[in-house]
Order: sequence, then C-alpha cells, then structure tokens
Amino acid sequence: MITGEKRKLYFRNKEKIAIAEQAIEAQERQTGEETADRNAGFYEELLEFAVSLANKLQSCGAETYRVEESINRIVAAYGIERVDAFVIPSCIMASLETDEGKIITKIRRLKSGETLLDGIERYSALSRRICAERPDMQEARRLLKETEKKVCRYSLPIYYLAAFLIGAGFGVFFGGGILEALSAGICGLAIGGSVRFMGRLHANAFFSSFVCSFILGFLANVLAAIGLSGNADITVIGAIMLLVPGFLFTNSLRDVIYGDTMSGLNRLVQVLIIAVALAFGTSSGVSLARHLFPNIAIVLQPIGHMLAVQCLAGLIGTLGFGLMFNMHGKGIPFALLGSVISWPVCVLCMRLGLAEPIAYLIAAAASSFYAEIMARIRKFPATSYLMCALVPLIPGSGIYYTMDFIRRNMLSEAYSKGMATAAIAGSMAVGVLLVSTGFRMWGVGTKNRKQRAAEKAAASGKKN
Repeated sequence: MITGEKRKLYFRNKEKIAIAEQAIEAQERQTGEETADRNAGFYEELLEFAVSLANKLQSCGAETYRVEESINRIVAAYGIERVDAFVIPSCIMASLETDEGKIITKIRRLKSGETLLDGIERYSALSRRICAERPDMQEARRLLKETEKKVCRYSLPIYYLAAFLIGAGFGVFFGGGILEALSAGICGLAIGGSVRFMGRLHANAFFSSFVCSFILGFLANVLAAIGLSGNADITVIGAIMLLVPGFLFTNSLRDVIYGDTMSGLNRLVQVLIIAVALAFGTSSGVSLARHLFPNIAIVLQPIGHMLAVQCLAGLIGTLGFGLMFNMHGKGIPFALLGSVISWPVCVLCMRLGLAEPIAYLIAAAASSFYAEIMARIRKFPATSYLMCALVPLIPGSGIYYTMDFIRRNMLSEAYSKGMATAAIAGSMAVGVLLVSTGFRMWGVGTKNRKQRAAEKAAASGKKN
C-alpha cells in the first residue's frame, strides 16, 4: 500500500524528470540551431580568420611551423578535426572538412614581409587566446584588428640608430678599433638608408643586395683612404652584418630538417641569390675604390680583443638588431642576455680544442635552450630570444672573406672558406633543432598526459 508521503515523493520525482527531459530537448534544439548556423557560413568564416591570422604571423617573419600550427590549433579549438595547412615563405594554403564532408580551401599570397618581433609575439598571444576562449567570429575579427593596431614599430631615427649600432658593434667584435667602429657605423647608416630606398622602389632581393653591398664596399674603402679607418676589411665585415642572410640560411636548414622541404629549399634559393648579389656588389665596390685610391691601408691582422670586450661589442650589435627588428617590451634585457651567453660558450669550446663547427653547434644549442626556457617563463615565443642569442654567432667574417677571395680570383681559398662558413651555419641549425625538438616533444608528452588524466577523471566520475 502506497502511503501519502511516498505518493508525494513519486510525483515530485516524476515532475523533476519531466523538467530535465524538457531541458534536454531545449538544449538539443539549440544545438541543432547552432549546427544549422554553423553549416551556413561558420566554416568559411573560421578558416578565413585562421588564415588571416597566420598571414599576419608570416608577414612578421614567423617560422613555417608556427604559421602552420596557428591554423591547425585555431580550427581544432572549434571542434573541427579535419584541417590541413601547407605553408611556404610566399604562400599559405589551408583547408578543412565540414560535418557534411564538404571541403573548404583558402589560399593567401604574401608578396613582401619584414622581421617584426613585436608582431610575432602579439599575434602568437592572440592565437593562444582564441584557442582558449573560442569567441564568435565577429569578436575574433575585432580582436585581430585590435592586435594589428597595437603592433609597434620604431621611428625612423631609431631605425638609423639601430643601423649604426650594428655596424659599430660588430666593427669592434670582429677585431676593429675605435676608427673601424666609427667607419662601420657610418657604413651602417648608408646601408640602412639604401635598404629603405630600395624597399620603396619595390626592388627585388638580388638588385637591392647588389646596390647596398656596392655602396658598402666603396664607402668603406673611401673612409679608409681619407684616414677614418685603418682596416677597410674590418669596416666592411662589421657593416655587412646588416645584409648577411644568416638567419635566413639557418631557418632554411631548420625547415629542411623539420620536414618542411619546400619551404626550406625556397629559403635556401633566396640565400644563394642574396649571397651572389653580395659577392658581386661588394667586390665591385671594393675594386672601384681601390682603383681610384691605390693608397688604401690594408691591415691583415685584426685586433685580438679580450672576451669581455667582444661580449660588450656583440651586445651593442645585438641591441641594434633588436631595434631594427622592432623588439619591444620588458623582455628586451632578457633577449640581449642571450648574446652574452652564446659567444662565451662558443669561445670556451674552441679554447678546449673543439672544432669550429662543434663549438658553434654547442653554442647554438645553449642559445636555443635559453630561448625555450625564457619563452616558457615569460609566455612569449622563443623567436625573439633565439634570434638575439644567435646574432654573435653569425659567420659574417667568413662570408666576407669568401667573397673577397672570389674578387681576387683565389677560387681554392674561396671554396675552403665558403665550405667552412656553410659548416658553421649548418651546425648552428642542427644545434637549435636538437633543443627545440626536445622541448616540443616534451610539450606534446605533457599535453598527452594531461589529456589522459582528464579522460580517466571523467570516466571515474561517470561510474560514480
């Protein structure tokens, strides 16, 4: 016999069940409506936004893998499993598959770009925010426009100051004195102005590199002829750091080793084109100047500075690169600290008797380790820290002497010096790759462990 209390409890539970069923039906209807809206144009908007953000990253000089991962992660954050991205330095291609099996593809062409470290940091932060918050596309586009307005660029005086610091700093770093530093800084100013002028004329990389290097070679020797430099070679080596495609060459090898073969070969071809232009331009400028001024002083032996002086000079040159690459914020001192770490490590390894390529590999690995640690501490991309740490390791003198041997028709010496320089650059790429790959694998492993732990917690919650 059912008592009155039991009867009330029965109807109360039945009423709760009916309310729960109504809520589930309402949620299903809302989900169906959202899915219908999603099918109408959500996929197009999502892929367009992901490609637009990736294009911003690419135009700022971000690595190939970073551009591809930004597309994959943004699309996956909205619950879409089938997404593919293919990136080369001048093009982005991305596609996704809708729930109905329809393939949507977007292609974006990049005609020109620059190295803008502040942009890489801001757009990478926006990518992480989009993945975490998953806002609607209207809000996401607003955030993208807001981020674009916040990207900082230094003024023209700061740009020329950066060019002077690069030339002057590396003029001392590669064995010059006060006069060589001053003349290299003046040549840096001339190169900075030439690069901007060529950019306004939309000159291609070969012609721009040829003109700038010709001006450098000629001006450096003219300054030596009038007594503002005792070693024209050191002046050229210090200032040519503005034109040397050291980062481009290292990134090309990194792309090839990472498996981004097309991107790596594309960058490698750019390196070869620029190198040929620098060889022809510098040789032509030097030859013309020494023909007009045969009394130019040539000091074959550079000054052997103390390690502390080399580190300080490298720090000044690295600061110039940081300003030229539009690095902003409180992370600048930490990024510059990397240059003070990398070069002493390299010098110490060579003093211990290690071969140059091995010493540069270890120094590049130490630079990469420092960059990865700082990136995780400060929640910023490792690019800024890595580029600054690698600046003193760029084999600028090796590139110059290779070109000089070609100018003097000393082909055997040019081949030996060129191969040694390429070995150093390749060793740097391998050192960076080993450390960065290790950190990426560690990150993937940590993510997988957290995902498995969450799945176990959800399964145990269902059982309970």
